[in-house]
Formats: sequence, structure tokens, C-alpha cells
Amino acid sequence: MLANLPAGGGVAGLTPPTIQFQGATLVQSPSQQRLSAYYCPQVVSVPFGGAGLLCQGFFGPRPTPTEMEVAFDLRFQIDNPNNVPIPLSSVLAAVTVFPAASNQRLGATCVQLCPEGQTGCTGQAAAGACEASSRDIRSLNDFGNASANLLIATGISAALGQPPTFVAPRVSAAARQEVVVRFSFGPEPLLATMQQLAQQSMNELKRGQTVTFNIPFRVEGTIWFDAGSFGRIAVGYGPVEGTWVLPTAGLMPR
Repeated sequence: MLANLPAGGGVAGLTPPTIQFQGATLVQSPSQQRLSAYYCPQVVSVPFGGAGLLCQGFFGPRPTPTEMEVAFDLRFQIDNPNNVPIPLSSVLAAVTVFPAASNQRLGATCVQLCPEGQTGCTGQAAAGACEASSRDIRSLNDFGNASANLLIATGISAALGQPPTFVAPRVSAAARQEVVVRFSFGPEPLLATMQQLAQQSMNELKRGQTVTFNIPFRVEGTIWFDAGSFGRIAVGYGPVEGTWVLPTAGLMPR
């Protein structure tokens, strides 16, 4: 089967779908008030351990790491040029936050999708789910230095507004499909990285001002399609860079 794979991750007799990365949209984040309440005791120095009380007076009780979760959607436009439908089988995503800084952190994860109706579908990837036969296609092994538990898959949906699941979307024959894949950052690994931003804003925290957090990122990866008995088709995307600005009021979870 591998001998029939042409360069680029395609399968003999089928043309690889084309993928257009539409963007990475922030869908959940803590408010700036929560960011200030969380980091203030860590970056403000007060004699006799009084930072906790001082910060609580300015910003309120310190939130838990779970309340500080940041989540985002990766949006794709997929065109299937073949005369047969092709479902997605797995998605590899690798996200680097603060890519140009000394505190950059890489997270990578593989999401395995299930046929509709399959029970116990959790997105947990089996061995080989995000491995490519072509060196031109990114595999999970290419991100071996990724931080553990930084990037967590939440699910995938085939239409805007649908709740994410791990059921594989099917791209119809000679058709276009919009696909959204949702991820979140493990709170504690990301918060440890963001602390450097809070340290830089110590003067604002001391004055009781809320802090603006901008998170630059780079995203890249691969989407695999299930070609049945012919095997799988792998198509890469990225790398693409951007910046998330955590809004003043935060974002409600979708």
C-alpha cells in the first residue's frame, strides 16, 4: 500500500483534497480582571506576605487554573476534487505560543476521528494515527519537543455553531466543506509561560490597573483523509502566524 503513495501523501487513483486554513479564532479566555487577580500575588512584592490581601482588594479573589482556560477554533475550507466522498480520519495540530520570544512553548496533539454511531469515541489517537509516509508531510514525531498537556483537543464540527464532537466529517464528492476543530490549552502549562508577561506589567498591577495580554502564536499541522481500502491521504497546512488579544471582559465558553 505504501508503495502506491505518490509524493505529497496522496493515494494512487485519488487526488488529494485541497485545504485552505481560514484562521484561528479565540473562543474562550479569562477576562483581564481574572488575569490580574491570578498573577498579582506572584509578581507584586509586599512585606510580610501581604501580596494576597493587597491583590484581592484590587482585583477580587484569585481564580483557579481551570477558570483561566484559553480555547480556540481552527477553521478550514476543504475541497474534494474526487468523484467519491472522503471522510476525515485524523487531525494533527501544533501550536507555538510566543514563537519569537525566549519563553516560547510548543504544544502538539493528534485527534483521531470516528465513524458516526461508533460508541466510546473520545478522540484519543491510536498508534500511527498521525504518521505520514512522505517526508514532505508533518507527523506527530516532528514535534517531539512539544510540552506535555499544553494542547488539548475538544472536538470537530462540520458547520459553524454545531457543538464539537469526535465524529469524522465527510467531504462529499466534488464538493466543498467547512470544518472547525476546537482546542484548548492546558491551564497550568500556559499560565506558567504567560507569567513573564505579567512580570513585565508589574507597575500596572501595583497601581490596580488591569493588564492587557496578547498571545502571539504559530500553527501548523496535517489533516488525514480515509480513502478506504486505498489507505489514507495526508494534506498539510501552515505554518501560519497571528496574535490573540484577550478581551477585557473575557469570552464565554461556546
